[in-house]
Amino acid sequence: MLTHSELVRVFGPDSVVTLDRDQMEGHGFRPEDAGLLCEVGLPVTAGILFTMRVDGPFDALSVFEAETPERPARFMVLGKGRTDDRIRYAMELESGNVLLLALEDGVPAPEPETINTSLGAFVEFLYRVELCGREMGGASLEATRPYVEKLITDLRASDERALAPDTFWSGLMDAYLHGGVPRPREGSRAAIIAALEAHLPEDEPLRWATGTPLGQGVQELSAHRADGYWLLVTWGFSDLDGLLDAESEPGVSGLGFELTMRVPRDEGDELPPGWALGTLRSLGEYVFGEGYPFADGHRMGVAGRLGPETSRLDALVFVTDPHLGAIDTPDGEVAFITAVGVTREELAEAKATGNDALLVRLNGANGVPVTDVTR
Repeated sequence: MLTHSELVRVFGPDSVVTLDRDQMEGHGFRPEDAGLLCEVGLPVTAGILFTMRVDGPFDALSVFEAETPERPARFMVLGKGRTDDRIRYAMELESGNVLLLALEDGVPAPEPETINTSLGAFVEFLYRVELCGREMGGASLEATRPYVEKLITDLRASDERALAPDTFWSGLMDAYLHGGVPRPREGSRAAIIAALEAHLPEDEPLRWATGTPLGQGVQELSAHRADGYWLLVTWGFSDLDGLLDAESEPGVSGLGFELTMRVPRDEGDELPPGWALGTLRSLGEYVFGEGYPFADGHRMGVAGRLGPETSRLDALVFVTDPHLGAIDTPDGEVAFITAVGVTREELAEAKATGNDALLVRLNGANGVPVTDVTR
């Protein structure tokens, strides 16, 4: 039986989730499923197949009821397909079967596909396929075929029904046998996390998933507490998890940047202002919709005002983040670009003389430009 330490060895200590026993009570889990969730855990992400990073409807670990062709049933969502927000993996609590649910207009389709006969088998399959990618990814067909054939034999012993003809897992194994095992791409996420932790080592950031489909906007936003201000960061202009299909310039990850913004923070503030998070999310939709990435020296007007109606700020200028700069990631370079709110008069000044002199005037006590809608 798969163990927690084996999952951690492959996916990493911060990428395996376990539940508390208290979370399981009252939901009707089978003992073996409750034990697995509490003692072995689930990987946060597994290749291109699976992620627990889900932002409603039906987010990871939520329990819901639905009608099936046989009877009303209760399910727990495990995660989603990493490249398709319309797919959910869910476990039926009574049988322990793991199913693939297709969402239609935000509602599960009436005939889900059973892909594993137990939660333990599902986690085992994720683990073994991830291990296969790491050990054989990019190798020749001649080298991978014996490995994949043994993998199929081992997985069939764990869950024979899952590898019946024309099933989800048999299709994947067939692709590996005839097309080879793809080389895993690490993406930029870990390097971005490391850069932010090095800059603010004592910080415990706030994070939000945007629910925006991959390639249509930023996937996440985070807020980090610094001395006197919030540092807000986008996640998704770069190729966070090696999943973007769009071609990028050689040596850069995705579009090659992430945006930051700094806004004032009083000592008692528990959350950053919603307008600032909304602005960064809107900039993501603009970039992916129009195809114009931001870089140092760019400027733009905005519709309406930044912040409340009383704000004078109605434009943005962009500069390389003076604290974070640019970093190398396994997927290529990522530059942190700071968006700074300015007035239309200041925008005209920046167009005439450049951004640098203006931004020096907007620097806070820490030597970085802060967007203060009250000025």
